[in-house]
Amino acid sequence: MPILDTIAVRQATWSVTANKLKARIDRARSAVFIFSLLGALLATLASQLTLPADVGTSVDPRTWLAIAGALSLATATFFTQRLLGQEHSSGWIRARAISEALKREAYKFATGAAPYDQASAEDLLNTERQKIESDGDDLIAMLVTNAGVGSMPRAMLTPQKYVEQRVDGQIEFYRKRAGRYRITATWLRRTEFSLALAATLITTIASVTGKSTHFFGIQFDIAALTAVLTTVAGAVLAHVEASRFDFLVMTYLSTARRLEDRKGGSREPASALVSDCESIIATENLSWIAKWTKPSGAAEGT
Repeated sequence: MPILDTIAVRQATWSVTANKLKARIDRARSAVFIFSLLGALLATLASQLTLPADVGTSVDPRTWLAIAGALSLATATFFTQRLLGQEHSSGWIRARAISEALKREAYKFATGAAPYDQASAEDLLNTERQKIESDGDDLIAMLVTNAGVGSMPRAMLTPQKYVEQRVDGQIEFYRKRAGRYRITATWLRRTEFSLALAATLITTIASVTGKSTHFFGIQFDIAALTAVLTTVAGAVLAHVEASRFDFLVMTYLSTARRLEDRKGGSREPASALVSDCESIIATENLSWIAKWTKPSGAAEGT
């Protein structure tokens, strides 16, 4: 099998594997978010619900609400510990890093850029492939099968084709993904702002009208109502921070701009253009990896 075909197959396998691992993390994070909110709401309802005097003690919905709230919070904690640990993020990050590294080397080889501008280029690429993949030896059991043909070049590329296929493709990816993350982050931040504002206004009203109010037929202590709104707002904000939306928007747009600037400059020699563009993409990957290997609260891809 030609070396570019081999790289394309391996890169597609690592890429699809990374997508699968990332999807699992995203589902777990969404579940934690939902169960945390549900637990806070149910616990508040259980503490505030008052029963009519004619209801016997054998029917106590407060107990069931309290149990449901406790189970929801316990489920959120369990998912956090078992599905969102650093080992899970590490597997996804490393699989994606291997995929991106293989892609960079393949594009440099396909364009004859340094160090693949010599007679022993195929041997050099194969050696580099083995070195890159060795970092994922412990992930082999997770690799998917039948990953497809992928999007890697399987033949040599001219500088123009490289720009069209690799550089323009990355620019489009960065800008589209940044736009999607910005919309999501904006919507979530507006939700958090509205909840925090509602808690403030309710507290202000309570200072005038009294410490309790009726909400959907249930009498609530204002302190409990504002507490649950504040809790939900905090959970929304924590979800935004855990997803690193702001960081991704910034780095994606910055990288797209740098690629746009570089491709508009001199393209001679072609090897310099390829090396510079791949270096820009690699820098984005490294910053992305560094950010995701830290807890979301500590410091705050492709």
